[in-house]
Amino acid sequence: MSSPPVQSAFESSLNHNLDEVQGQIESLRSQLAESQRLATIGTIAAVIAHEFNNLLTPILSYSQMALQSACGDKPDMDLVRKALSRSFQSAQKAGKICESMLALARGESRRGAVAVQKIVDETLSVLARDPGKDGINLRVHVQPDLAVEGDSIQLEQVLLNLLINARQAMLGRGGSLTIKAALSEGGDVVIQVADTGCGIPEKLLPRIFEPFFTTKGTAQKGEARGSGLGLAICKQIVERHNGRIEVTSQVGKGTTFAITLPAAHGA
Repeated sequence: MSSPPVQSAFESSLNHNLDEVQGQIESLRSQLAESQRLATIGTIAAVIAHEFNNLLTPILSYSQMALQSACGDKPDMDLVRKALSRSFQSAQKAGKICESMLALARGESRRGAVAVQKIVDETLSVLARDPGKDGINLRVHVQPDLAVEGDSIQLEQVLLNLLINARQAMLGRGGSLTIKAALSEGGDVVIQVADTGCGIPEKLLPRIFEPFFTTKGTAQKGEARGSGLGLAICKQIVERHNGRIEVTSQVGKGTTFAITLPAAHGA
């Protein structure tokens, strides 16, 4: 039969060990929270860098166009004004995207009814290069008076990423790039971006929305290798808008991304 002092000493030792383990668990939780915070900051920085890179291309292109004309024998001032205006618009967009991504990281968003045609027009205006110069035929079919509930800047980011990916998939081969938007039978808005590019292997499709996963293993001359963030950003933004993004693709025939979003009230 155990004596009370021995039992008491055992319980005291056990409680002491439990307190130490609990303290270690709390310390690990604190370290994990700090690691997650630093990882989040790093991811946000990478995302903003990715988005800025998308917008720096048109800024540089339009600035170069303005400089070449201004330094020529007969400067085309209309062209210079247009190029500088486009550069300024892209710079403004970069600032808004920075604010938007930080708000997204904090779980904030500026919501309202947004015309789908406006999203498409604004995004196309950011692209510095006419798709036709790369042998790409652009088609746009947007149902009239179509609107979604959301943050216009974030939704433009989604479309911009998809258009850049589509263009890269057709570089050197040409093809067709189609943007469609219509109301579904269920009352949602469906926006499609379809290309006739190289396509994505079926085995890679389940992973394309993972952060830092890229199908662009090798880059075309003059093109940056993919960071693997574009589609991950798209998925996060779309899901924050209570929507979904889906993809279908066939190697050698092309890829179609479909974004489904709630329609704006009264749309």
